[in-house]
Amino acid sequence: MRKNICKAAVLLVLPVLILTACGHTIRLQVERTPTMNTAGIRRIAIMPFGTTASHNVSREMAQYVTATATSRIQALNHFTLVDHTVIEQLRRRNESIEGHVDALFTGQVTRIDVRDNTSQRQVTDRSTGQTRTITTFHREVEIEFNYYFTQARDGSLIGPVSKRGSTRASNEDRNALTSSTVLLRSVIDSQLRLIDRDVVPHIVIESRRLARESSRDKDLKALMKDAESQVRSGSYKIALESYLGIYRRYKNIAAAQNVSILYEALGEIPVAIDFLQGVFSETGNLRVRDDITRLNRILQDRATIAADFGDARSQIEKVAAHASEEIRKAIPQNARVWIYNNSANDNMIAAVIDNITADFIRRGVGIVDRENTALIEAEQRYQMSGYVSDNDFVSIGNAAGASTIVVIGITGTGAVRRLQLRVLDIERGIPILQSDTSEAWRL
Repeated sequence: MRKNICKAAVLLVLPVLILTACGHTIRLQVERTPTMNTAGIRRIAIMPFGTTASHNVSREMAQYVTATATSRIQALNHFTLVDHTVIEQLRRRNESIEGHVDALFTGQVTRIDVRDNTSQRQVTDRSTGQTRTITTFHREVEIEFNYYFTQARDGSLIGPVSKRGSTRASNEDRNALTSSTVLLRSVIDSQLRLIDRDVVPHIVIESRRLARESSRDKDLKALMKDAESQVRSGSYKIALESYLGIYRRYKNIAAAQNVSILYEALGEIPVAIDFLQGVFSETGNLRVRDDITRLNRILQDRATIAADFGDARSQIEKVAAHASEEIRKAIPQNARVWIYNNSANDNMIAAVIDNITADFIRRGVGIVDRENTALIEAEQRYQMSGYVSDNDFVSIGNAAGASTIVVIGITGTGAVRRLQLRVLDIERGIPILQSDTSEAWRL
């Protein structure tokens, strides 16, 4: 492919495109997979970054990288963040972290270099003829760090991604020279500015540059120029037909390449591939073969994104939505529901309960107030006993004024972890719904 044709690998051309023609360039909004394969990772804890050095500046920068990475990842609204202190407490008790997070995000500051030097120059005052020496103070800093994910289920690593950056400052006043801390922080900010590209699918704007005809055929060049003008005016479909006509008449490779670019811009990549395969069969042109390879890669990566990242909702949200629907099918009209957390996994269950409760409120299902005094006292009394039977649940429900009890817990770990749900009718004292082991309940 010609050097002036954009070579960036595109993963997914979004259904709704931002298309503009700037000269002979078409710009598209596209989505890429992250540098690190974070498919399936939703719940993470961002652990404090480490450092290979013991001096204060290195420790301070490790803390700053941790805080900045946390802020930027949180702003992505892709992961559910679990506080790192929860993980640290579990580790101190030698308990598994798998029920709380899918992975840990952390890293290390591996090198910091601060260099100060001076330079001098002679300046002559034209009016007096006197020469004086001016000293300039320079400070240059460089920092290297990395980050990676550690999967909770088996401790395997995803990454690392290494970052390195530098900057410098100069001033004729030594006291006004920017501090090394401020300079190092600016480098960290710059290196983490695009952290989304490493951890989540992300949208970028990419360019596709139209191929131009360099032959001396005036008629052909005029037709190619007219088609390019149609692109510039935003008439992509008309331009596509023009380039198709040029290729059929002249078997011109530049026109064929532009046909494929416009098909891609219009979201018709399979059609572009079929067209180029016909061109390659006719011409054997290697540039066309490269274009076919690129477009096939786009389709393959599109399938990967759809399978691994296509649903923006977390698994917890999906399971909670399924649970809410099943509960509403089972409970009688005008039911007053009490949701009981029967799991030690507070973070995950709390998220499920919050989602179910929010859905019930939107749909007008009566919910027992969690701040109900009788309910709190009864829960605490039975939790302290270490075992809660159906009769106990009925007693608690009656105390709280509930007509239906939803008991929620978690069974298994890792790939076999599932939401366990039972619904009890208080008046009859019988279960009316029990979750099974199907994939619909897998967390």
